[in-house]
Order: sequence, then C-alpha cells, then structure tokens
Amino acid sequence: MNSLLSYFRYLYRLFLPIQLRTAFRDFYKTFLYALRYLKLRFVLLNKSNVNLILGAALTSQEGWYSTNENWLDISKTEHWQRIFSGRPRVSHAVAEHVFEHLSVSEMRKALRLIYQHLCNGGSLRIAVPDGNHPDETYRKHTGINGIGADASDHKQFISYEFLKKELEDVGFTCELKEGYTSEGQLIRSNISRNYGLIMRTRDSINYKTEKLGWDFIDSNTSLIVDALK
Repeated sequence: MNSLLSYFRYLYRLFLPIQLRTAFRDFYKTFLYALRYLKLRFVLLNKSNVNLILGAALTSQEGWYSTNENWLDISKTEHWQRIFSGRPRVSHAVAEHVFEHLSVSEMRKALRLIYQHLCNGGSLRIAVPDGNHPDETYRKHTGINGIGADASDHKQFISYEFLKKELEDVGFTCELKEGYTSEGQLIRSNISRNYGLIMRTRDSINYKTEKLGWDFIDSNTSLIVDALK
C-alpha cells in the first residue's frame, strides 16, 4: 500500500506543474479548514466537552478535533468566544510546535484563554523547540528566525524554566515530560497519548524527518510539558 501511494505521489509531481500543485493544495486546505470549523460547531451542539488540537495545520488524531488559526487563533478572545461562548468545554488540548510562532504577549493571552476554556482537571500539552538544547546546530535551525524548515518566523526559543513560570502564573501546575533543564540534564518520560499525540518526540522512533528538511541532530524532538488545570 505504501509503495502504491509513493508511486501516485511520484506521478502527481511528474505530470502536474508546481503552480497547479500549489493551487490544488491551497484549495484543499481552505476546504478542509472550513469543514473542520463546521464539524466542531456541530459537535458542540450535542457534546459537552471536546479534545482539541491547537494550530493543527493538516494534522489529525483519533478522538480529537483539529483547529486552525484562521478560525481559532488561540490568542484572540473573539475566536474562543464565537465557538465556546466563554464556557469551559475543553477536556484536553495539545499544541505541537505552535507557541514558538507567537510573541511573548500573544503566548500569554493564549495561555489565559486556554486555561479559561479548559474544564477543571483538564490538560494542555505543549511541545516546542527546546530552548535549553545544548547543540549549536539544533539551536541555529530551531531558534528565533531559525534556518530550519518552517522556523524563519520563530519569535521565541522557549526554555522549560520560562514556560513553567508562564504556565504557573496563569494557574496551571506543570510537569516536564521531555527536554533539557537549564543545568543541561535531559529529562525523558513516557509520553502517553491520553493528553494528545506528539509527533516530534524521542518516543516517535518511526517519525521520518529527512523528507521534511529536518535532518539535523534531534530534529524530531521537542521540549514537552504537560500543564494541568
């Protein structure tokens, strides 16, 4: 099956010019993101609580609802209000490599809004590039205005200690699941899927990064923190 899909991808790239491929991809994303919005609004008519993937792009996981920035910018009050009417209806939320694209002030707004809309006992799992990572190649690729794939607009290079303080200031308690401390100690715990799947983790040994341009050391890893309300 995988070989057949690879063959179709090869034919797709061979016969369709890049302009058409780009136009098709843009149309597909527009359609998919709109469908996701309508699906979540419909589900919330009958379901009290949901699990959310924040800033999901094209990703998805079973039992979770993917959201996208064009209709749920996590730093905008009006977006949350439109969907949840100010009520805490999120059981669990996961944000993989989202917060590094926000400024500090945007991140603080987002954390307050997520906390407000989480149910008591709910969780927020955050994965970001590791600001305490000691390797210089990793840091150049993933830091602020990084040279790695999708890193040119990184506005922060977040350390565990900084993220912990920001989360606790909002009201969360948090646990470091994977990543370096400021003393250079690497913490690595089992990343249960209960709080949301993370692809870029040392647990995901089958996650391929070379094709995505992430072929530097530890490119498939993250600073991962679980925050509980």
